Amino acid sequence: MLIHAIFAASRANGPGMRTVVFVQGCSLGCEFCFNGSTHRFRGIEVASEDVAEAVICAHRDRCLEGVTFSGGEPMQQADSVLAVMRRLRERTPGLSFGMFSGYTERELAKGRYVIWRSELKAQERVILWKAIRSHLDFAVLGRFNHLQPGDEPLRSSRNQVLRLFSGRYSEADFEEQVTEVHIDQSGLAEVTGFPTLGLPF
Repeated sequence: MLIHAIFAASRANGPGMRTVVFVQGCSLGCEFCFNGSTHRFRGIEVASEDVAEAVICAHRDRCLEGVTFSGGEPMQQADSVLAVMRRLRERTPGLSFGMFSGYTERELAKGRYVIWRSELKAQERVILWKAIRSHLDFAVLGRFNHLQPGDEPLRSSRNQVLRLFSGRYSEADFEEQVTEVHIDQSGLAEVTGFPTLGLPF
């Protein structure tokens, strides 16, 4: 799968301490998207087993609450995301799963989404979404719309919805929007979360 970045530890992308897997690639084209650098389907390809292993290593170091898939657009690499989920479920069954997707639940349920380098038919995409949904504890769904700024937990625009797919969480478990800056060993800084006052640079 194409990976933009993996943040080993974040508190801005769902309940508790979470690893965040940012996939690379999105064709939805939401105007003023915060993660514009993740849109091109070009970058580092990583085997799904290696992505899962990175999460497992982070869990050993930090005792994570879960993992959140973001991007880019995770559902445009749905087959790989499902492979990571299944591997993690086998190895670390206590982790929760969350996802940010620009697709609406209706689009996903009807298989109206595209998958990078895949020719699956709509019905096959419906089955794939159902498999992913069966693992998800929560998802934020819907296009980002800069004309409808939102301040609800995890939702950057008012049209987006937070869906709870299991009994693990309630609305009260999702805290106010926060922003994090991650700086790697080379000095590269990346921002995640919800910069409601704009980017800090």
